[in-house]
Amino acid sequence: MNLLLQTTRKKISVAIILSCLLFLPSITKGYTINSVHGNLTNCDTMTRGIFIVWWDNNFNYSAKANLMLDSMLAFRNTCLNDLGMQDPLNAQNGYYCNIYIHTLGDTTDFFTANFPTWGNGVGGDVNGYPFMTLPNYVLDTNYSGTTMGRWINLAHETFHIFQSHGMWDITPGIYSTDDGGWFVEASANWFAFNRYPNYIRSFVESEILVRTPHVPLWLGWANLPIYYPNNWQRQVHQYALSTFLYYLTNNAGIADSNLVSIFYSGTTLTPQEYMYNQIGGAALRNHFIGCAAHMTNGFDFILPFQHNSAQNEWNTYANSLDDNQFIQTYINTGSGGWFQPIDSLTTNAWSFNTYKLFNTNTQTYTFELNGDVTGNYGDNSHFQGKVLVQNSVTGASFYNLTMNNNYQGTLTLNLTPNDTAAYFMIASMPEIFVDANPLFQLFPYKMRISTGLTGISETVIAALPKFEIARYNVLGQKIDKNIDGLQFIVYNDGSSKKVFIQH
Repeated sequence: MNLLLQTTRKKISVAIILSCLLFLPSITKGYTINSVHGNLTNCDTMTRGIFIVWWDNNFNYSAKANLMLDSMLAFRNTCLNDLGMQDPLNAQNGYYCNIYIHTLGDTTDFFTANFPTWGNGVGGDVNGYPFMTLPNYVLDTNYSGTTMGRWINLAHETFHIFQSHGMWDITPGIYSTDDGGWFVEASANWFAFNRYPNYIRSFVESEILVRTPHVPLWLGWANLPIYYPNNWQRQVHQYALSTFLYYLTNNAGIADSNLVSIFYSGTTLTPQEYMYNQIGGAALRNHFIGCAAHMTNGFDFILPFQHNSAQNEWNTYANSLDDNQFIQTYINTGSGGWFQPIDSLTTNAWSFNTYKLFNTNTQTYTFELNGDVTGNYGDNSHFQGKVLVQNSVTGASFYNLTMNNNYQGTLTLNLTPNDTAAYFMIASMPEIFVDANPLFQLFPYKMRISTGLTGISETVIAALPKFEIARYNVLGQKIDKNIDGLQFIVYNDGSSKKVFIQH
């Protein structure tokens, strides 16, 4: 699913520019062959509908092409009739849309020899027409571990074909800034996963969204700051955002066609601002923090084995040093006063932070949010808070902070020992949709989690003698201080300290 070909015409490869144009009479009435890469001397072809598939005639990919074309026509039907999209420009002008199968690593293959940089993706030729390149192995029946893997990949790439005329010729807002390009990959993944919602590797990048939740929604390749870690989880963030789009259409009631209507809208807005206007600011904000809460609750809107697959993907490819799932973790206690995260973990525009509270007691907790009125570049803030409580008997419950204004809110909850964990989520969702500054804008805040002692003044609490009341391991189990390993020390004033014990 990683595009090794650029999907914008401004990045057409030199190899494409130097290729000769081939016009031949159409075999099927209505479309003419127009290829800058293939020829009928070295290649075999198969046509169906608007598509023509090419491969080196020393190989036999006819069976794969036959199955592939049936699926691509089904995807086309969905794009045109259900999503309100349009055929690519080559088909609209009476030419086949070219699909090339190349034998990766075999220099006897015509396409591999002449276009060695080709990978798996969609690009634009010198005419401004989209074309697709597929390594032969992505059409294998066991690609990506299962027979369905090849169709997920094909659905993603085919959707790029139907994005093309809109995003290249009609709707400049998508590429008017580097902060808009994320939607191209996210929506292609969304299309593929929507077609195959039960596939084990659908949503496979989703764990990124809860492990780096503080980065702006629109983080992608083109706008990755030089001060960011250059790792897997930041590089493929835009693919992971398909999970958010899936939440919008499958849990929040947003129509599929409305989600992707931007491609043929002609708007000058970025996708994030377009969605904000289409869905409504208040609704989109509720959906955004709602998605954050449901992702934190074990991604409860996708299948459990898909969530496990996403966790395995994270464990395999992620840089574990860049895991920021929880800003702080507490055990049977509050935050010990107001807490503010460091700049590198502070929320950007359209992002969130999460704090985790282990609980084994009957206790009252108050969750407070006090955000800065503006971001560090002066734009108005807009915060919302939400608490997820996981109960061992009744399951998950979700509670919104009562917001006094756009940056201050509070919520008090009475927890019992069955309420084993509470997650305090703080989402920054200002009416800001691009980052025009050298650094991504920060939207700082302070938060506080207080126990039942909140009825006593902070001055009195501070005057109380401080002493240790308990120690817990990472599972929230009470332990002896002589036990080796990571320990959480809880004090009578509600504060805590993490220590590592080794005898």
